[in-house]
Amino acid sequence: MAEWCGVCAICGGVDPQHLDHDHRTGWVRGILCFNCNGGPGRFRDSPMRLARAITYLRGTTWQRALIHPGVYQMCSPTRGRRPSPRF
Repeated sequence: MAEWCGVCAICGGVDPQHLDHDHRTGWVRGILCFNCNGGPGRFRDSPMRLARAITYLRGTTWQRALIHPGVYQMCSPTRGRRPSPRF
């Protein structure tokens, strides 16, 4: 735990107070803040599930695409639909 330095091992938040451990082995992995401590367990400690979640988040982030000088269209890098207009 020499690398702890008083910050959450995931987000870098100060004063983390939760000891994270591997649920299969019981080995301590690090010290996390409250919010980050729940994340690994919700993904069942699976790097593959976390990787799919990251891919999902990146693919659903809408971006502006220039279609004409001064005119932008919102699009998603992995989805063909535009977002619904907000009223």
